[in-house]
Amino acid sequence: MMERMQALWTERSSREQVMLGVMFALLAGVLLWFGVAVPLDRAQRSARDNLVEATERNAAVRTAVQQLKALPRAAAGGPAAPLDQLVGQGAGEAGLTLERAQAQGPDRMEIAIAAIRPVALFSWIAVLEAQGVRVETMSARPAPTAGSLSVQAVLVRGSGQ
Repeated sequence: MMERMQALWTERSSREQVMLGVMFALLAGVLLWFGVAVPLDRAQRSARDNLVEATERNAAVRTAVQQLKALPRAAAGGPAAPLDQLVGQGAGEAGLTLERAQAQGPDRMEIAIAAIRPVALFSWIAVLEAQGVRVETMSARPAPTAGSLSVQAVLVRGSGQ
């Protein structure tokens, strides 16, 4: 194969060899540009945009956490309604769908929400805290829906201080 290519090359005049050399160099440049440089640039811009978006979401969540920490704790007495009814009704009023709501006694329950925006989550938690329900533990992960979280939490009645 190489012998055949070499024979074809030597059959060309020096002027044709120069022109073919320039053509191959330009072709290699175009392939490098559109095959490597442009895709790498697009990937870098996409990664930068994703980082900016994630940083903004992080700042919004941190701000909401600070606002929730600044709220006064509710009195230990709490409302007379059962905790699961109180949480279910509050979720319905807030337009949330609880994927799982499992009572763990009269004053404790575990919930799971498949996808919720952070602002809606923290607003709902603030309403619950005003009614004497607090979050004992919470785990939040990014949900498949952009800008939303998948949440698992244990809610208890009382101040816990």
